[in-house]
Parts: sequence; structure tokens; C-alpha cells
Amino acid sequence: MRNKHTLLLRNILNDPCELECAALILKNGGLVVFPTETVYGLGANAFDEDAAASIFKAKGRPGDNPLIVHILSIKDLSTVAKNIPSSALQLFETFSPGPFTIVLAKNKAVPAIVTAGLDTVAVRIPSHPIARLLLEKSGLPIAAPSANRSGRPSPTTFDMAVMEMKGRVDAIIDGGSCEVGLESTVVSIPDEQIKILRPGAVTEEMIRVVLGSKNPLIQEASGSHAKPSSPGMKYAHYQPKAPVYLAEHWKNVKVNKLFGDRKIGVIHLSFDIPPSENREQISFSSLADYAKNLYKTLVDLDQMGVEIIIAQAVEEKGIGRAIMNRLEKASGGKTV
Repeated sequence: MRNKHTLLLRNILNDPCELECAALILKNGGLVVFPTETVYGLGANAFDEDAAASIFKAKGRPGDNPLIVHILSIKDLSTVAKNIPSSALQLFETFSPGPFTIVLAKNKAVPAIVTAGLDTVAVRIPSHPIARLLLEKSGLPIAAPSANRSGRPSPTTFDMAVMEMKGRVDAIIDGGSCEVGLESTVVSIPDEQIKILRPGAVTEEMIRVVLGSKNPLIQEASGSHAKPSSPGMKYAHYQPKAPVYLAEHWKNVKVNKLFGDRKIGVIHLSFDIPPSENREQISFSSLADYAKNLYKTLVDLDQMGVEIIIAQAVEEKGIGRAIMNRLEKASGGKTV
């Protein structure tokens, strides 16, 4: 699918005409790619069934994979959700606006296609100033998954978004690099029992501080859901062209034995790797740096022509849990 003329809106914070244009596209049922603090989103009017359907077409996204609905404030929750538990309000008040999503009972105004036929809807309140301007100007809740073709790494820069979606959408807004770089944390609250459906920058540890011991908290495994209740739970995600392998330690002899003289890209925090003309190394300074630049690095290594990508595994604690969630999906569990 590459048949749309795509407007590239590069100055939306300073040009009222660009903002008006983007908002009008959404009101008229079109698709707008916009930056959030997590990744770039592929947005449409969440109340427009046809517009939501066009998201799935542009991405090549399976129809049973629900979308996240973005709203401007807690005051707007009742427009898309109902029967909102007090613990959800407490979590929204603490972590929003920000990279945090809650699955709630769906308001009937939200079309079934947005929620993949479920009676629940995933809702979040983004903090990125452009996302918030777009929500305010359009006056709409915006359904928006990540702005990548299904299964690919999510775009975290304008150039990545253009590479993925030019010709598939009506407009792409330039918002620079995304601050977080990984999709939002997603939780559900069945019977006041908090389930983390997708880890993100709002960590299990942070949620526990807010809720104390009054609400049990469960990390729900992904991958086996016949009908996923949240994005990122069932299908292959975040995969570059080159196959990805995970490694806890660098084993030079083993790498050479497995891959010979194939060109290898390595992304890591602390590997001590002997120099080689067949290797491209990209190192990160911290876990936050790893998270922010993971998807861009996977795409950059593809563009460098690497045939194999080896990524350092990290401790599944704090933001490390979200990093490993994405790397395990990108690698399909392959290790070296």
C-alpha cells in the first residue's frame, strides 16, 4: 500500500496552519502520524470506524490486535471508558500524562474495530506537547498504534516514521526524537488485581510504590493469547531485517564459529569485543539510553548491511524488563 500523497509537517509547534491541517485531516477521517514521548503513533479519529479500519490497512496489522486510544486528560476518560475503578484513577493521576496505559471497560461510543471486538479499551494520556496539541485542536480521542508496518521496529524519530509510513498516510508530523523510545506500560485491573500486560517506562516497582500492598500485581506473560487484550501480547514485533540474537556475555570463539565472516552488528552496554572489520558496534551509556535508542539502532544496523544482530541481554528489573520484553520478541528467543 503506497498510494497516498503524504504531507510532511515539520514546524507544527510554530505554524498554526500546520496544526489546523493535521487536526482537519483527523476530523475528516484521515491518518496522521504524530510523535509521542514513547514512539511515533499512527493516529485516526477513535470514534470513526472507517478511519480506524484504515490504520489496520496502513500497517498491515491483524484485526484482532486492539489499538490504544489517546485522550487529553482524565476528564475525558468517560468519553471512551466506563465503570472506572478508583485504582485506575489513582494510577492515571500519578503516571499521566505519560507513558502509561490502562485497559478499561469500553464506552459504547468506541467502535468495535478499535478494540478488536473486546468489551475493553486501552487508554492513555500522552505527555508529548505535539500529541497534546493535536488532541486539543482536533477535540477527538485518537486511536493510535505505533507508526510502523506490522512486526517492524517502532519509529522513534521523524526519519524512521517517514521511512515506514510515507505514501500510506495523509500526514507525518516532525517531533524529533522520542524521549522514552519504548511503547507505554499497559496494565489491566480485573477485580482490583493489577496485571502488567506490557512492561514499559512506568515500571512494576513504580506501580507498587503507588498501590502499596492493597492490590496484587501480576506480570502477565505474552504470546499465547488467542485474542490479545492489549497491543504487544500475541504477534511478532520489533523485528529488523537481520535476525536478532541475545547474549548475556560476549563469547568471541562461539560467535566466530556460528557466523564465520558474516557481517555482525552488536548492541551492548558492557561487552569487551575484539576489533573486527566484519563487526559494527553500537554501545549504550545506560539502560535509559538503551531503551531510547533500541529501535533506531536496529534500523540503523539494517541500513549498514549487517547480516546478524547480537544484543546484550540485561537484568529484568526496572526499565530492563521492558528492554528484554522487546528484545525477546525481536529475537524470537534466539541466543548465542
